[in-house]
Amino acid sequence: MTRRECREVTLKLLFSRLDNEKFDFDITLNEILVDYIAKDDETKFIKQLFDTAMENQNEIIEKISSYLKDYEWRRIYKVDKCLLILAVCELDYIKTPSKVVINEIVELAKQFSTDKSPKFINGILANFVGA
Repeated sequence: MTRRECREVTLKLLFSRLDNEKFDFDITLNEILVDYIAKDDETKFIKQLFDTAMENQNEIIEKISSYLKDYEWRRIYKVDKCLLILAVCELDYIKTPSKVVINEIVELAKQFSTDKSPKFINGILANFVGA
């Protein structure tokens, strides 16, 4: 399993968790991993990303919101919210290099979101890392 696939799984977990109080990490992870072959270290990375994003979700959303121009957090597509949360989590808490994070998140946006989302997300993240 590649790091991109780990991020993809984490995105799916975040998407499943957002606004779902009855979310069960282990059950959802097992359902998603049916489509992947994951080693222990990859599963640990997914769990680290997810746990870190959830533990710091409010702070991450505040950080992202400060870079939204003419937008409100509540108006952003759910998948884009999850992508931005995942990106800021990796940038600020996991300390993954910014070029890697932005590239990976933009690629995931191309795969899972609207045609306009990659440019939107890239702009926010470019401003975020440039600050």
